[in-house]
Amino acid sequence: MEAFVAGGGTSTMPWTFEGKLKTLWNKTLRWPGHYAQWKAYMDAGLLEEEPIEVKGQMVSPRDVLHAVIDPKIRATDKDKDIVIVRVLGKGTKDGKKAEFLLDLIDYYDETTGFTAMQRTTGWDGAITAIMNASGITPRGAHTVENAVPGDLFVEELKKRGFNIQETFKFI
Repeated sequence: MEAFVAGGGTSTMPWTFEGKLKTLWNKTLRWPGHYAQWKAYMDAGLLEEEPIEVKGQMVSPRDVLHAVIDPKIRATDKDKDIVIVRVLGKGTKDGKKAEFLLDLIDYYDETTGFTAMQRTTGWDGAITAIMNASGITPRGAHTVENAVPGDLFVEELKKRGFNIQETFKFI
């Protein structure tokens, strides 16, 4: 496996925690060579959405890439995935250096047929929607990290069968 920084998962957190965190990473795990392959597509302009003319037709390079590659890489019923989430926080608590670690590992669900990615993204959205409908989160537009109570969110994930390990220690 290889890991590389992917910005999507952090969303608004860099601005929310500016001045409070020294480092904030969101890394994606993929098979060896994945990043180089997609970087080559990007460098070649194949992820651009702005249409270009090809043989008298206006086409989006991204749409062409998607049409060509999707049938070849689409997951099948034989494909089983895994999602690994690690949150590592280092700082001070009560004037002492401390470390908090949260690990979530989720696998393809043989019973439901849901992929780990479907489970970890779908349940997150459902839990957040339930919290909003129940008045747990404030009404209106807010960043998730400011609106959703973290401890309660983790407990709700555990209720849905997610394997989450949390450790805290002074270092």
